[in-house]
Amino acid sequence: MKTKHYFAELGALEEGRFVIREVANRSVGATLFQGAPLVILNSCPHAGAPICQGRITSKLVVESAQNLNLDSEHPVLRCPWHGWEFNLEDGMVNGFSSRLRLAKLQYELENDSLYIWL
Repeated sequence: MKTKHYFAELGALEEGRFVIREVANRSVGATLFQGAPLVILNSCPHAGAPICQGRITSKLVVESAQNLNLDSEHPVLRCPWHGWEFNLEDGMVNGFSSRLRLAKLQYELENDSLYIWL
């Protein structure tokens, strides 16, 4: 059964920069993504890296071997250990097919405070 936990004041979150906290013995990161909170477990699904220490950057789009483009409309979170990129909208791996995805957490806003469910 999940429990509701206080995480932070909404004003502590910035677009594209993670606030990392220990909540119920789990490392959790929260940021603003397109103006709304994005809350994930701070663990890369590939190898357990502290994913929230990675960079949010433009999505790399491979159109052909000679044609690479950056898509700033769909940013990704790049893992600090192996460079895997995860789509911030759905949490899926960018660039190839995989079942791995970011562990997004349910949250609630209450009087400008962010609460998460674990």
